[in-house]
Amino acid sequence: VADAGGDVGFSLDGDADRCVAVDELGQVVDGDQLLGMIALDRLGRGALAEKTVVVSILSNGGLARAIEDAGGRVLRTRVGDRYILDSMLLSKAGLGGEKSGHVIVREHTTSGDGIVTALEILDLLARSGRPLSELAAAIPLDPQEQRTIRVRHKEWRADRPLSEAVEAAQAELGDDGRVVVRASGTEPAVRVMVEGRDASRVLRLADDLAALAGERLN
Repeated sequence: VADAGGDVGFSLDGDADRCVAVDELGQVVDGDQLLGMIALDRLGRGALAEKTVVVSILSNGGLARAIEDAGGRVLRTRVGDRYILDSMLLSKAGLGGEKSGHVIVREHTTSGDGIVTALEILDLLARSGRPLSELAAAIPLDPQEQRTIRVRHKEWRADRPLSEAVEAAQAELGDDGRVVVRASGTEPAVRVMVEGRDASRVLRLADDLAALAGERLN
């Protein structure tokens, strides 16, 4: 995109239900930022149903803050588009999605559609007259690290040293961060996500928890 002098590029996955973008500087704009841009625009126009956006537990805290600071509400669900849609239907929210680029715009469809997401962003770019990098900067993301650890036993809560380490990591981060540990539903693995304001602390805690999980659950 940058070499071609383009304004924006889009990348879809194999079945085109997910979309990520690249701005005019060649920087990746992920699903959280795309979702945030659409949400802020609709909040500003009074066009966001129930002023509510539904995201998963993995969506960045920076996205939630940006929406809430603009007067919106954020609901979190388990990971998975079916949980996003269920919560949208219950809350009557008009917008939901995941960091992976799976975005549901309920006025158009009840499932993720990467082409719809791309068209929403193109419409926003055309109406605002602003570059994508500037619009994405309105959704500043907190440092976040994710790890996938292959394990023999996925019930990590049953292991006291590991569960206590998770609690200690959350206590160290305080209100400025989050620790999410979950068993994979598709493979023999546990996934660890650590998020916070301090990138070095987030990296250290993610590595420490991943190493401990590998030791305790195998």
